[in-house]
Amino acid sequence: MHASTVLIADAIVVAGLAAVFGHRLIKNYHRKVETPNAYMIKNVKSGLVIRPKDAGIADGVPIIQYTPQNWECTTWQMIKIDEETYLLKDLYTQKSFAPVDEPVAGARLAQRPIGGDKQQHWQFNRQDDGTYTIQLAGSDLYITSTSSTVDDRLILQPASDDADQRWTLTQQHPII
Repeated sequence: MHASTVLIADAIVVAGLAAVFGHRLIKNYHRKVETPNAYMIKNVKSGLVIRPKDAGIADGVPIIQYTPQNWECTTWQMIKIDEETYLLKDLYTQKSFAPVDEPVAGARLAQRPIGGDKQQHWQFNRQDDGTYTIQLAGSDLYITSTSSTVDDRLILQPASDDADQRWTLTQQHPII
């Protein structure tokens, strides 16, 4: 087979794939860049952001802290539930998170499908310095970073004045 025949065949395959998948790729691109209220949530003390471990899509995946990236898996859409209370939806997994078991001090967080679970409701309390504490709605527990280590689990703890419970929001529109 001649090189020109192979190139023509390759061009036909690429054109066919573009015709079949091109519209979907464009639609997905627009969905990603046009998602309203999409933020990276970064801890003030650790400098790390909230993410499902390994960007896993399964239910029960640990919620960890990770290096800031403009990726879907580190971007959370804030869906307003009530005044200052939001459901957080990860743009990559399309899921939220909640305490693994009962919401008590030290409870770890894990990914869950979005549903009518009030343990997925988070109250964002704006502080005087422009940062936020993120409180599990209806409780006295706050999302807390316990270290500056990538992949460490995030947990719930009672309120403190420490920066391990302070978070910043950075709007982002990732395409990957």
